[in-house]
Amino acid sequence: MSYSALLAKAHELEAAAQTMGALGAELRLRQTGQDGDPRVRGALQAVVKNLEPGLLDGLEPDQIAAIIGHVTYALQEALDLIREPERAPGWGYKDPAILQERGRGSRAAARNFANLARQRPALAALLGDCRFLDIGTGVGWLAIETAKTWPGMRVVGLDIWEPSLQLAAANIAAEGLQERITLRRQSVTEIDDEAAFDLVWLPSPFLPRDVVDSALPRVVHALAPGGFLLFGMFVSPRPGPLSHALTDLLTIRSGGHPWRSGEAEERLRAVGLRDVEYAGVMESGPSLSAGASDQQTVIWGR
Repeated sequence: MSYSALLAKAHELEAAAQTMGALGAELRLRQTGQDGDPRVRGALQAVVKNLEPGLLDGLEPDQIAAIIGHVTYALQEALDLIREPERAPGWGYKDPAILQERGRGSRAAARNFANLARQRPALAALLGDCRFLDIGTGVGWLAIETAKTWPGMRVVGLDIWEPSLQLAAANIAAEGLQERITLRRQSVTEIDDEAAFDLVWLPSPFLPRDVVDSALPRVVHALAPGGFLLFGMFVSPRPGPLSHALTDLLTIRSGGHPWRSGEAEERLRAVGLRDVEYAGVMESGPSLSAGASDQQTVIWGR
């Protein structure tokens, strides 16, 4: 490829990144209720209008927060790849702003659980009075959202990253949910609960394969009879080899293994789950963001 062709491709990708930045900026101003500089605000709104007229109409505050989180995290991931291409896989963010933005985006998973339950009466029946294990709880926003969505739910949030857990404790306290959400600094490979949870969320993109392999028997042991394990994976947002390659890269970079649906189903059956189903794509946030990590696929079993 010639230099001019490469430069043209870089400009094309640059425009996509800047468009994401403009979208996030307009949403941030709406979120905070600020007008900003009128010249800049007018230019931002022109970009969003040309992206798609009416794109931001009718959004709820939590939806705006989720999209901001996804856009911010996607751009941060891109910069992280450029600045530290030599870095080993795994989660290492300490910046509270980045942790909070990413965590807020995870709240949308609660809506996805509800969507799954609408088509599965057994899952719907247990959600109202449920013991939920949130593996990799981060700063606690998924735990908070599920507790608020289902007032009878009791949540245990599990994580090993102290910067996230400190923020999680503050977030849970601010929401007044200390009585219903318990935090543990504990690896999923160390849990020894027996039949203690009706629902378990396992976000595989953030867990190395050996951790998943070691943890699954313990997770199944902790699952109550008739309970559900939701095994989340990143999924390519569009068909094609580039999209799949990007999804694999972001999964590996996040510390996980790029599972394929058949491979994950086989592994879940091997640890004793009877009814294993590929539940398809769930959007962990509105599909405005271009990153592969904005959507998840779920394999569930019980």
